[in-house]
Amino acid sequence: MPDYTGNLASVTTVDTSSTIANCIYPAIAIGGAPVATTVIVNNQPLLMIAGDYVCAPVPPTNTNTPPLPICPAGTRTLKAETCTNVFINGQNPVIKGDATKLLGSSDRLLTGPFQYPRIKIGTQT
Repeated sequence: MPDYTGNLASVTTVDTSSTIANCIYPAIAIGGAPVATTVIVNNQPLLMIAGDYVCAPVPPTNTNTPPLPICPAGTRTLKAETCTNVFINGQNPVIKGDATKLLGSSDRLLTGPFQYPRIKIGTQT
């Protein structure tokens, strides 16, 4: 049976900080609303980050005094790009190596913590 050893992202997985012009966006957990799957881990449905995932926003800090121009809200999206050959309930999971996209363009790598460092695919236990 094949092993899948990528670390799965969760709502507590943090991405890296980034700076765009006068705006600093700190590293923060991705948050959002994960999808419950039919995969059972520790007698609970696996909550998976997958698809075109919308993360919790990042509060910006403006380094200018006065704080102009105003920093835009730090909206982030996430998509599985590292693992494209494993599907859980028909979707690729987001794993270590993937990145959030701040304001649609700035990549912020996922740093951890991750969930379930090793899941055996195709098993009954």
